[in-house]
Amino acid sequence: MTARAVVRYIRYVMHRHPAAETTATARCLHPDCRWTAAPTGNADVCTDLCIEHTGRTGHTTFVREFSEVAVVERLP
Repeated sequence: MTARAVVRYIRYVMHRHPAAETTATARCLHPDCRWTAAPTGNADVCTDLCIEHTGRTGHTTFVREFSEVAVVERLP
């Protein structure tokens, strides 16, 4: 008697959770600056805050971070 292997490939997809929102935040990279933008659900608001900070200080380089809650679902 010989053993047989059965291989099944199950496909999955990952996407943003329907009840969650994307969060955006930023921080200034100027060496002596500790400015950060508070997390917001609107990326445009985060961008506007960075632009305002540049206007007040002349600092032009930022790290922007976006996060979201995601779910993985099995495809039929």
